[in-house]
Amino acid sequence: MTVQAEVEIVTEPSELVRLEADWRSLAELRANAFVAPEWFAAWLDALGPTARAFVPVVRNPNGTLRGLLPLVATNRAFRTLRFAGGDFADRVHPVAAPEDEAAVASAAASALFERGAARTLLRLDHVDVDVDWVDRLVTTGLPALAAWRADRTVLPYIDLRGLTWETFLATRSANFRSQLKRKLQALERSHAVAYRRTVDSAELEADLSAFFQLHDKRWRALGGGSTLADPLARGALTRFARAALRAGWLRLWFLEVDGRPAAAWYGWRLGERYAYYQAGFDPAWSSSSVGFLLLAHTVRAAFEEGAAVYDLLGGAEAFKSRFATGEQEVETVVVSRSWRPGRAVAAAGMGTRRLGRRLPPALRERIRRLRN
Repeated sequence: MTVQAEVEIVTEPSELVRLEADWRSLAELRANAFVAPEWFAAWLDALGPTARAFVPVVRNPNGTLRGLLPLVATNRAFRTLRFAGGDFADRVHPVAAPEDEAAVASAAASALFERGAARTLLRLDHVDVDVDWVDRLVTTGLPALAAWRADRTVLPYIDLRGLTWETFLATRSANFRSQLKRKLQALERSHAVAYRRTVDSAELEADLSAFFQLHDKRWRALGGGSTLADPLARGALTRFARAALRAGWLRLWFLEVDGRPAAAWYGWRLGERYAYYQAGFDPAWSSSSVGFLLLAHTVRAAFEEGAAVYDLLGGAEAFKSRFATGEQEVETVVVSRSWRPGRAVAAAGMGTRRLGRRLPPALRERIRRLRN
């Protein structure tokens, strides 16, 4: 299908600001914070001079926004275009209504690879497997575009529709239900236990500091560092949390024991989806399973807020499978003109990432820092 639409590449911050309202509406329609303007701005600001906006914007003939690709460009030996946040965004797609994804991607491809941009690599981290819009982006009629696919991972989720907290618990194992009840009762017998969500901007900075401290403690107890130890990532997630709180999306939860945070949960509610992004806990309370208790509480909160889906996001960890009722698969796709240097760079980048997942956390963190 031929797309009768205007395509432009937006790079100036002032032009991006004018797009924000329509952009945000489409991100909310898709219930995906990873393609929202708040996520994009947070990462672009954190990256500083190492990257710039490179956003193909597709408009209908009447000038209304049909969709866009929220990309950032880095200028190295090859110009690399990626969705903002790259590895830290667990699922990405064009900012468009589902029925417009393929058309928007097809229109954007002409702008991305026109005028002999042979030294351009488009890296699409964490896109749904076998989606039409990626195929349309590659097969737009432009000469010699090719795609390399790797790094498949799963995103577990809980389908909340047609259930209540009580009926959801009835679908879990007897051991799950028993542990949840027993652990909470044991903790409450000896301590004052409270769940608290950050709702006041005056509390946010201190609460984010507490979250990062608990996240770091959890990873140190496992013998390695987290990707959130990177100041760039931490800065971007702090910026995003501020914007998400203003928008009413942020869900920053704490389980407090005797008035002090023992576990923390960082996520958001956007549209019909409640999303768990990262968490942390004090290992001193690990025997009480405070992380498990807090995760269960956020699932209950999602039911109470009327969400349709609870996203557990990237990773097939065992603790997620205890809650999940389904999963979707995502992969990384690199698109370039099909010539050998582009293929080598794409394959090397994804191969390094696959190898890194098999390494101990501490060594993986050192390699990641050297690569950055």
